[in-house]
Amino acid sequence: MQVQFPVHLEQVNAKKVSDFILEQLEEAILLKELMSEQQLPTERELASIFNASRLAVREALGQLEEKGLIEKRVGAKGGTFVLPITMNSHLRNRQELADNWEEMLRLFEYRLVIEPEAAALAAQRITNEELAELQSYLELSRVATCPRELFRALDVKFHLKIARASGNRHFEQAVRKIRTRINPALDLMPYNDQVRQTNNEKHTSLFEAIKARDHELSRAMMRQHIGGSADAIHSRVFAPPAEGHHEKRGGEAHD
Repeated sequence: MQVQFPVHLEQVNAKKVSDFILEQLEEAILLKELMSEQQLPTERELASIFNASRLAVREALGQLEEKGLIEKRVGAKGGTFVLPITMNSHLRNRQELADNWEEMLRLFEYRLVIEPEAAALAAQRITNEELAELQSYLELSRVATCPRELFRALDVKFHLKIARASGNRHFEQAVRKIRTRINPALDLMPYNDQVRQTNNEKHTSLFEAIKARDHELSRAMMRQHIGGSADAIHSRVFAPPAEGHHEKRGGEAHD
């Protein structure tokens, strides 16, 4: 006999230790906190860091390798290395995004609520040190030779720093979760000089609004900046395969 209860409660899900390790490493890679070609600690070292068994670490690393996020190399300079995830994101993520597009739309709706408010709070609470960090990200991304992987990493750092500057850990945690979910979609977007310039102009305008402590303008600039992301990604995800590989088409940058 099934017990009736007016409150919806989810059943217990016994998550394995390896799943916790996988989630943390995957988040760090997707948020570009672990960069392309960076070598991970050994299994023994990771087991110590996570206070877990080497078997659990090995299972997590195996799943990351299946996802195409890391690569194990042998030889004198062998080890486990982070792969440049933007390079093959169109092959790895396009169908998955298409299959879950409605959920992605809900996530972008949520983002349009969270990030503009985080920017407004950041304009009121940001420290001089945090402003200097934002400016350093802008300067690095303006370099003409800035490679795609670094450019994407700087973009993530810019948005996460604004969330942290809000002074509210709930906003910061929300933006981290949002970016972990949407970064595979954003990594599908093309990269060229025009895209880099357009994105840098939007980031600069947002930075100047925050620096001026104008919380209303900061909110508006952030909303304008991220407002077209869903439409741009939709065009990318559902484009015919032949068009999806032309990285030099289009000049709009959305993050």
